[in-house]
Amino acid sequence: MDILHISLPALILQTVAFLLLIWIMRKYLFGPINGVLEARQSEVENTVEQLRRERQSMETSRRDYETRLAGIEAEARDTIQAAIKEAQGMKDEIISSARADAEQIVTRARDEVVREKQQAMVELRNTVADLAVSAAGKILRRSVDDRAQRELVSDFISQMGA
Repeated sequence: MDILHISLPALILQTVAFLLLIWIMRKYLFGPINGVLEARQSEVENTVEQLRRERQSMETSRRDYETRLAGIEAEARDTIQAAIKEAQGMKDEIISSARADAEQIVTRARDEVVREKQQAMVELRNTVADLAVSAAGKILRRSVDDRAQRELVSDFISQMGA
């Protein structure tokens, strides 16, 4: 080793110092670093596990929401259909009521027309009777009592109607 100018005690001392340095670094430097790295790795694994649980929870919530939404939509459709049926029933009821009212109005109007026609006929008979009595009185130049005149007129009108 003389040729290389290496001293054996220096080589042993340096080897021992190097091994001592590695042991000290391993104990005081790499140990805490490994602890920090393991803690960080554990934290990352916990975070990943928590995210996976939250994602599953979110998927479950999403499915529940979609199910509830479908139920709400079906309920809304049923409610709308029921409202449409109710409105149709009300429409039919209103139409039938309006038709019944219209028929009553037409019936009352016809009855009133018949009544007015009968009243007009009575008035016409009375007017014709007065005219006939007056004409007969002029022709006969005599006066006939009111009751006799009415009988003559009624007979005249009956013969005319026949």
